Amino acid sequence: MSRSDVPGRRLLLKGALGAGALAAVPGLAHAAAPGAPRTPAPGAPHAAGPGEGRTAAAGPAYRNPLVERRADPYIHRHTDGRYYFTATAPEYDRVVLRRSRTLGGLSTAEESVIWRRHTSGDMGAHIWAPEIHHIDGKWYIYFAAGRADDVWKIRIWVLENEHPDPFRGTWTEKGRITTAWDTFSLDATTFTHRGTRYLAWAQQEPGLDNNSGLFLSAMANPWTLKGPQIRLTTPEFAWETVGYKVNEGPAVIQRNGRVFVSYSASATDHHYCVGLLTADTDSDLLNPASWSKSPTPVFVSSAANGQYGPGHNSFTVAEDGRTDVLVYHARQYKEITGDPLDDPNRHTRIQTLGWKADGTPDFGVPVADAPVPDTSAAVTRYTMTAFTNSSESNMYVYESADALGYTLLKGPAYTPPSGLIRDPSLIRHTDGYYYIAHTTDWTGNTIGFARSRDRTNWQFHARHTLPVAGLARTWAPEWFVDADGRTHIVVSLDTTNTYTFRPHLLTATDASLRTWTAPKPLAGLDRSNYIDTFVVRHDGKYHAITKQETTKYLEHAVADRLEGPYTFTGTGDWAGWGSWREGPALVQLDNGGWRIYFDGYAEQKYYYSDSLDGLRTWTPIRQLPGLSGFARHFTVLRERV
Repeated sequence: MSRSDVPGRRLLLKGALGAGALAAVPGLAHAAAPGAPRTPAPGAPHAAGPGEGRTAAAGPAYRNPLVERRADPYIHRHTDGRYYFTATAPEYDRVVLRRSRTLGGLSTAEESVIWRRHTSGDMGAHIWAPEIHHIDGKWYIYFAAGRADDVWKIRIWVLENEHPDPFRGTWTEKGRITTAWDTFSLDATTFTHRGTRYLAWAQQEPGLDNNSGLFLSAMANPWTLKGPQIRLTTPEFAWETVGYKVNEGPAVIQRNGRVFVSYSASATDHHYCVGLLTADTDSDLLNPASWSKSPTPVFVSSAANGQYGPGHNSFTVAEDGRTDVLVYHARQYKEITGDPLDDPNRHTRIQTLGWKADGTPDFGVPVADAPVPDTSAAVTRYTMTAFTNSSESNMYVYESADALGYTLLKGPAYTPPSGLIRDPSLIRHTDGYYYIAHTTDWTGNTIGFARSRDRTNWQFHARHTLPVAGLARTWAPEWFVDADGRTHIVVSLDTTNTYTFRPHLLTATDASLRTWTAPKPLAGLDRSNYIDTFVVRHDGKYHAITKQETTKYLEHAVADRLEGPYTFTGTGDWAGWGSWREGPALVQLDNGGWRIYFDGYAEQKYYYSDSLDGLRTWTPIRQLPGLSGFARHFTVLRERV
């Protein structure tokens, strides 16, 4: 947008405190039916918000085993877009961590040891089942550990790291989580539901003839329980009591108006399996009557696929931000010599979690071993969001296979509650939704947001007011997602009411895309009248294509950092595009080259041009077929689907 556009279970704990609730004491894995898209709760990827069930559909395929000789796996997808992995090492002596931008990349990601067992006393043996969570801006690891002089005196412990990067900073021992009894306890996980943080864990209950049951409590802080502690389940069915009477390893996923807790049962050999608890999302989770228990296991060994003892699972989400993924360990053979806990070959595995028509999870069967899948069948899809010459209050959505021949997907696809929808910029966020940011009016200090699950049905998301004194015009917000996963907007601001614009940078401060930093000028682009600034990253550099409002040329500037300073490398008619050009939008093509689109508003035509040498030189401009003279200031999103 530029000046030329002006227009005009069920049982309560019983024990020392009586019948009431206890007071707290200080292969190739394909999808069957992916869950509906939702917004993952930051720091708790297996405690994401509810969604709606969908019909069966193919999902991602993964290499299995994903990580060998790592049991009790936990994968956290963080707001930086990366996956953080931790698990039990077979030596039971340390906490390890690795990360990757993809699930498959965890296989080869470098592994760091972030904490080692003590040589004496507490936390000196049996370092089991770590989980990593990000809570209130800090990193926490929950794990089980025995004493060096009593290895079966296992309790739950917590580590904390205040550094934004969990591979850096200091991991501080916050101490033991104190439960109602000082008994064998392990496998803690945490999640939030309706604003309350909970801890679920496994523990041996005095007076009961079992090894462990599952319990739930609200939390006062990430290492302290508060209020009643309730029993969710105790081993009672035959499949839960083979070898040992065990319920352990809880994992939480919230979907389709329900809260599901999966857990593992029986001995850790081929009898190990997964059970399921369910509560309605509107129920009191601390009322045992809210929970029902499946009478049969939901995930068991598969002789046909050569996978035995699947269990101790967690949940994460695929790279598309919407497909649920089951994370678990299993062995590749049935017969074990000696104690299964001494056998190191429990490998981390992943596969898509399906969803049944009744909205309950479909775990399927453990998939067979498979190498890295061939993804050559994937295709590229380009999605365009635009306003048009015929309406600046309606957004149209187009689709293309080659970023050139676009067909209408829906139009109009969205009309905001009020104001305009000029310059709609499109991304797909980590929560699986598509989002647009757009200009809301010719004057004012706001930008608008809408979102969609399917690119055709859009809903109002937010209107953000920029805290800038004297802000007269707020035009052309453009998304930029950096390599570190942070989400930004570059927007043109007129603070003098003279149609003099400067590009400013906003950064999202939470995953909801509702709160933002104060705008900050982009250094090097704030010395003249620049508008419609579009930023991409290529070969480690930040490239800005921006309209020089005075000369009407699109110019090119480069910086080492997103915020600048930018240095111009192309001014005037450097690319041969001519003057009176605006609304640049770039997309990278399958061949690694770049395509730029821009509006030749004086001629009422829309053009494109390509670069195959890293944004240095460009092909002669051509009109965008079918849309030239109709579509206006748009962006294009490239996806592999």
